[in-house]
Amino acid sequence: QDYSHELVCMTGMERMVVPIRAIGAQAILDFPDQLDFSKCLVKCSIQKTLLVHNTGNLEAHYQISTQSPFSVVPASGTVGAGDTMEVTVGFHPLTTGDHFGSLVVCCNTGEESICTNLHGEAVDVNVGLSTNSVEFKTFVNMSNYTTVFIENRSNITAHFQWKAFPTEEDDNEEKSRRCRLLQPPNEVWLKNLMEEKEIEKVEGFCEDRTALLRNMVQEEMAKVQEDPLLFSDDIFHIEPMELVAPSSELGTSTETAWKIQCNRGNCCTEMDISGHESRLHLRGEGQGPLLELCCDTLIVGNIYIYTAHIFEV
Repeated sequence: QDYSHELVCMTGMERMVVPIRAIGAQAILDFPDQLDFSKCLVKCSIQKTLLVHNTGNLEAHYQISTQSPFSVVPASGTVGAGDTMEVTVGFHPLTTGDHFGSLVVCCNTGEESICTNLHGEAVDVNVGLSTNSVEFKTFVNMSNYTTVFIENRSNITAHFQWKAFPTEEDDNEEKSRRCRLLQPPNEVWLKNLMEEKEIEKVEGFCEDRTALLRNMVQEEMAKVQEDPLLFSDDIFHIEPMELVAPSSELGTSTETAWKIQCNRGNCCTEMDISGHESRLHLRGEGQGPLLELCCDTLIVGNIYIYTAHIFEV
């Protein structure tokens, strides 16, 4: 804390004022005013490490906050007077274009927050499918195959996944829906608590069954969050469901093939590509048998009983 006071000296002739200032110990972290990530492929990550020095004369307990698509690790900590720490700032854009944000640093000494402006540009990678529509001519109870190629015309290694939903927002909604279904109703929590009390009355001790149930639910929710929600269908079969396409040299492209099987019916699927904002859409159409009878009605006329007659249709 800083202090200020005035020493006033009075005589019969004049009045003298001597100002007194005392500056308390401070923690001063030298964060930059601007951090630019330049260009980054959409759905990919870039990290930059900052060496931050505490130039003050007091230990700093700090907290750092930012907004998506930016992140910071560690978000809180302690750095002694004269010491240096490493802070890693990440940029993971999900949409193309310019992204702006701020890195706000708060310390324990009450000074004004330090603000670092963040900027990054997200661009699409030059990849694509050989076709966005696949038509199958498949008869009932039979299978047919076709091949779809992807072309990686960029100098990065791209990760491809066949997804069940068209956007990442749809993925998150589906995961939220599954997590809500995993939450036991209030009646289950109450029943669990009552059983704990009954066991404790009889045996004098009971393990925390509520905590066990809560941990089990949290584990199942964690599995849902880690689920990539890959494409799954009874009609269409795609292999492989995910792969890593190698990067290409300048002026060339690499091709990777998918084998797609159609048993019957129609289906749609989406491909999620690291480095590409929108998911690529693939639609396949199955074809049943095309046939018709040469006549709608067969008139056999009068026939004798116990005799066999053969007609061609």
